[in-house]
Amino acid sequence: MPLIEANHTRLWVERHGHPARPPVLLLHGLFFSGQMYDRLLPALTTRFHCVTIDGRSMGRSARALGGHDVDNLCADMMAVQDALQLGPAHWVGSSVGGVIGLRVAAQWPERVLSLVTCGASAHAEPLDKLNRYESLLASYASDPASAWPRLAPVLYGPDFLNNPARAADRHVQFQAFIDNDGPSIQRAAAPILRRVGIEHMLAHVRCPTLAIVGEHDGANPPEHSRHIVAGIDGARLHVMPGVGHQPNAEAPVQLGHTIAAFLQAAPMVS
Repeated sequence: MPLIEANHTRLWVERHGHPARPPVLLLHGLFFSGQMYDRLLPALTTRFHCVTIDGRSMGRSARALGGHDVDNLCADMMAVQDALQLGPAHWVGSSVGGVIGLRVAAQWPERVLSLVTCGASAHAEPLDKLNRYESLLASYASDPASAWPRLAPVLYGPDFLNNPARAADRHVQFQAFIDNDGPSIQRAAAPILRRVGIEHMLAHVRCPTLAIVGEHDGANPPEHSRHIVAGIDGARLHVMPGVGHQPNAEAPVQLGHTIAAFLQAAPMVS
């Protein structure tokens, strides 16, 4: 640790909180890393053992030539779960991290105590949106900073982008955005954006599920989370007012407390 061998690659993994506490896997979305959860950890580690993972070819993990399809990303996360001998865990996933969590909960229910999705979608990307994103990623691959003006409104709500009091927070997000290796992110994103829909899997998710979404989510608007909740028996919806696709950055304290309260009420056995 922090680099561990998992599913034929090396993933950057960090553990936070006492290992005897119930485990929580924290999965990030595109353009970011496990560090996106840093400001949530104070709310979670008092009761949970949190594991942050940098996805394949992202953050501080090794750059892989392939294996970026969502099926293989699920295998990556389960390989970490097994390597750390965590047993059943709570899964928390942002954006595609939430898609990974949904797939694992539906297909390997014994691995998931409860599930929290943040700004996730069970749908495939529509063709027009896919084309737009792939154009943005081409720009990002050559010059990450050049893609920021077009991608920022997709990732963040208007208050975060326009409020002078959030200037320091915006700079942190911008720096994380441009510090990535552009070609690696483009290579990783291509199969994620072309993923198949998983609407048919929702009915097979049996664990307690909370779908969180920002009111102004520009990537996966609230109707996507409503669709997830409608498809999972007993699932709950939480819409965060004034927030976009990145509540981890925009409202970390509120998000941390919301997730912690849900996890504390969830069962400790699958």
